[in-house]
Parts: sequence; structure tokens; C-alpha cells
Amino acid sequence: LIDNIQVFPNPSRGVFNFKFNSREKQNIQIKILNTVGEKLISYNLQMFIGEYTKEFDLANHAKGIYLFEIETDEGVISKKLILQ
Repeated sequence: LIDNIQVFPNPSRGVFNFKFNSREKQNIQIKILNTVGEKLISYNLQMFIGEYTKEFDLANHAKGIYLFEIETDEGVISKKLILQ
């Protein structure tokens, strides 16, 4: 039920843009995690449908690999982020 997921630019020096489409109304939790699973950013979208776009700034975090997760009742989709 989630498609057209885009993370750009990736790798980035700090600012990432996320874009996805929800084809049906659903509760969505968005998270950014570090490599040990700690949540850096987390928020919920209630009964969301349509295209979603958001900018995240990770410039104050250490360089490395992070995970962007979209969680719905149907499961979890993960994308790798590389902060340079």
C-alpha cells in the first residue's frame, strides 16, 4: 500500500528528502534509526492517504549509515541512508 519511495540525495552531507505515496488511508509511523537501533526521529501520520514529502536534517549527527523506516499495519519498509 506504500509505493514510489524516494530518498534523495543519498548519500548526503546532512539534508535528506523523503517522498512516498500511500494508496489507501492508513496509520503510518516514520522513523530514522542509527545502526544500533536508537530512534533519532519518529512521528506518526494518522489515516494518511496520498503523496507525502518531507525534508530531514541529520547534519548534527555523526557520519555513517542510518535507516529510514516506514511502518504500517502491513509491515515495515526500510531504506539505508548514508551521511557523509
